[in-house]
Amino acid sequence: MRKFKWLFFVLFLSGCATLGVMEFDRLYGTSHVDNRLAQPKATQAQAINFNKNIQPIIENRCVVCHGCYDAPCQLKMENRAGLERGANKAMVYNGERLVTANISDSLSALTELNRDTLQPQRQQGFFPVFNERQQSALGNTQASLFYQMLALKQQHPLPNETILNDSFDISLDRNQQCPTIEEFEQYKHDFPLGGMPYALPALSTTEHKQLSQWLASGAIMPEAESANAQEQLMINRWEILLNGRSAKEQLIARYLFEHLYLANLYFTDERTSYFKLVRSSTPNGKKAVVINTRRPFDSPYKDAAQQPEVNNPQVFYRLIKHNETIIAKRHMPYPFGEEKLARITELFYQPDYKVATLPDYQLINASNPFKTFQAIPSQSRYQFLLDQAQFSIMNFIKGPVCRGQIALNVIDDNFWVFFLSPDNNPDDAFLNANADLLQLPAATSDKAISLLYWRQYAKRQQQYVKNKLAYLKDLNLQPSELNLDLIWSGNGNPNASLTVLRHFDSASVLPGFVGPAPKTAWLISYPLLERIHYLLVAGFDVYGNVGHQLKTRLYMDFLRMEAESNFISLLPKAQRKTVHEYWYRNTSDDIKDYIFSDDFYQLPETGITYLTDNPQAELFEQVAKYTDNSQVSQLNLPEVSQSKADELIKHIGTLQGTKVSFLPQVSYVMVTNGSKKHVYSLITNSAHSNVAHLFSEADRRIPAEDNIAVLRGVVGTYPNAFFKVEQAHLAEFVEQVISIETEQDYHALKDKFAIRRTNPDFWAFADELHAWYKKNQPNDAGLLDFNRLENR
Repeated sequence: MRKFKWLFFVLFLSGCATLGVMEFDRLYGTSHVDNRLAQPKATQAQAINFNKNIQPIIENRCVVCHGCYDAPCQLKMENRAGLERGANKAMVYNGERLVTANISDSLSALTELNRDTLQPQRQQGFFPVFNERQQSALGNTQASLFYQMLALKQQHPLPNETILNDSFDISLDRNQQCPTIEEFEQYKHDFPLGGMPYALPALSTTEHKQLSQWLASGAIMPEAESANAQEQLMINRWEILLNGRSAKEQLIARYLFEHLYLANLYFTDERTSYFKLVRSSTPNGKKAVVINTRRPFDSPYKDAAQQPEVNNPQVFYRLIKHNETIIAKRHMPYPFGEEKLARITELFYQPDYKVATLPDYQLINASNPFKTFQAIPSQSRYQFLLDQAQFSIMNFIKGPVCRGQIALNVIDDNFWVFFLSPDNNPDDAFLNANADLLQLPAATSDKAISLLYWRQYAKRQQQYVKNKLAYLKDLNLQPSELNLDLIWSGNGNPNASLTVLRHFDSASVLPGFVGPAPKTAWLISYPLLERIHYLLVAGFDVYGNVGHQLKTRLYMDFLRMEAESNFISLLPKAQRKTVHEYWYRNTSDDIKDYIFSDDFYQLPETGITYLTDNPQAELFEQVAKYTDNSQVSQLNLPEVSQSKADELIKHIGTLQGTKVSFLPQVSYVMVTNGSKKHVYSLITNSAHSNVAHLFSEADRRIPAEDNIAVLRGVVGTYPNAFFKVEQAHLAEFVEQVISIETEQDYHALKDKFAIRRTNPDFWAFADELHAWYKKNQPNDAGLLDFNRLENR
């Protein structure tokens, strides 16, 4: 009987939706993309109005929640294509997906806005947020989901309460409603407080009026800007270089594309414009027709051909202007000017090596960079990655894999990273001989039960580690050779040492050693760095099934442990096992058998001189000095305070243990002193006994070992809490933070100093924070994401 009740409920809802469609059709005509596409192009006045008045509202009030893969209802609002594509009821990040999603269901990179590109989106579940019926002032508002959501918020603003009640669900994995315009009346009845911006204050009267008038007038947006004359000259130079016909030139271009496809490329230090490297079916000199594939190493050919041809390229590498709003959580800037052009020429094109044939695009081969790019000297590949190592690591921090707690509980909350010197990596002969063992999970991601392949990868990794140890043994390393010379000093390059900070379900990567000394560190070699990229970036399928996602997460355990083992090998021989076991406390017997089976403890004694009984701390200090990272870790508060605010707020860094757990992962504190402002980030580091298990993370938490990093500027892209403190009250704020003992203490702190999501001045503060961020950290600034703001 219960089943019949549910069936009746579903039929009732579908019937309501059908009636809604009929009513809208009667009032405003049938819906079709042609109705919007038939609009005239924006006039000069309309373009000026959009750029000056409308776009800033959309960016600062809408994109802060609706950007990138994890935008609610897949409504991406950072560009015109996303707005025109609309929303979708399906979840992109679906940890229970048994079948790989059809890429057409989730395609976001629309490069052409026409019937042939938009209508298939409608057929695959995307529905419009603008009016696609008859174009009239009335229809453009009443038949516009965008307008109706804004109007609902004006009609039902946030209740007058400090903390939102239980009718608001702000959890990251909340049950999203995603109504169409035809379903809106039912949504409005069921969720009167569900207007936009959701669970945040409404737009101001002026903002609402401006958007309403724009929507009523047809929501006309100007065409995206094209490259200017100077930019086009640089584009032409790159495209000539990247589209050579020889096997060597084609292979180099393929390698560069597979590593830079997520980059926001810039030509000059002013960074006035960004560009994207894409694959196109048209050559340079013609309009780029972007080839979209699930992964960057998938076959780009229409006929599903797998084998490219020497001297007859059918795919072309092009640079297109990136006109999307810059969003901090996906912003990965990469220099692509004169200096980089010369450097890439030096690394890849000038060395004398032969490429006889071009590798194919069969998945098992294309997903393995050690096979695909075997002809390119590994030292060239590695140095290319090292030159912008922060970007290389940032790809897996800000790339599509980085969403959710299970995706990130493979790493500690705080660890430091540095790299083996290019002269001390395994040689090409070793890599070529072990290429099959370095196969990555993407090679079997097309299999129906791909998780069954897991044991094969585990066995391959164990064999690779044995082979590597044998290789090192054959080198007959002497103790004097296990020293800092093994490490890449950077020679002044700020990428030589990095910090990774995990924020539970997001993360950050920063130059230098930032914050308190971590429990663990990674020493990364070329094989590790390349595998991280092809596991978590190029090879990660955000639309993949649960088997692919679990297998990717589990394989990352191997890479983390290998990087940690490299670091431990620089410690005194007698202490290596003790340190390693401390990092993996309370692991299961099965995990211990795997982790502690490696005999890297038996490598020769380190040649580094240690003077204390805390060699790990000494090693951190020596590596920091060796890589000269004090010049790049400017986020750290200086030992000698440069301002009164620095002097006061640094005391929060003494907070340790269970007190830290009352604070959220990422908090921003704006300290004001007249017209002067300082912004600080409070980043809590949650301690774990180990990170070797996929589930039950809470059972491995050790709050007594928690600590906090107090950093200058904005760190992290998903803030959880905002505080605004006048400098005259900063000492009181610091004292209150240090004195936190209970949840009530934290509430009291927020009552006095926080800008909660319910605060009437919330948007004014958000604008103030973004303005400070852009002015003071222009190289990495972008719009922050408010989807993780707490309700406490």
